[in-house]
Amino acid sequence: MSKILNTSVATLLVTVSLTQAVAARDEATEKAPVPAIFQDVVDCLEIDDATQRLTCYDQNVQAMKAAQKSAQLFIASEAQVKESRRGLFGLTLPGLKIFGGAAGDYAEIKEIDGVIASVRETAAGYIFTLADGAVWAQSENRYLGMNPKKGQKIVIRKAALGSYMGKLEGGVGFRIKRLNN
Repeated sequence: MSKILNTSVATLLVTVSLTQAVAARDEATEKAPVPAIFQDVVDCLEIDDATQRLTCYDQNVQAMKAAQKSAQLFIASEAQVKESRRGLFGLTLPGLKIFGGAAGDYAEIKEIDGVIASVRETAAGYIFTLADGAVWAQSENRYLGMNPKKGQKIVIRKAALGSYMGKLEGGVGFRIKRLNN
């Protein structure tokens, strides 16, 4: 009987811990607040008088344009955000909310396809520079079954415990890590 009680208590503690961890994660991934300069434009919608509303828009859009010109405000399309997220694949970064703070905003990138722009061999393995400028290094000294070449395709995917796996076109999988560049 005490074995069942111990198991129940342990299950309850794990459930409470997991619930707290999920709540903390959800709190950390909330959307970034809307910049005040953008909110000022949106607030113009609430003005009933057409002349005052137009004046509000004119003033606030000019302020927004000036902020963008002076690099205080950045505007990016969805395609630009996705491209930036792809470029950051493999780097360890803090939870930046600028690329979509909520978990469902953008699908998590689980793998990328790249083309090798250059490759060099070291004592520890190969170092690959991809066409997009990302630098990846083989993290296990394992024979790849071929010599990687410029122009060759490579697929890099997330693996267990924060690691990554690379696979050259026609080759075997191997552990790989992103180098900060």
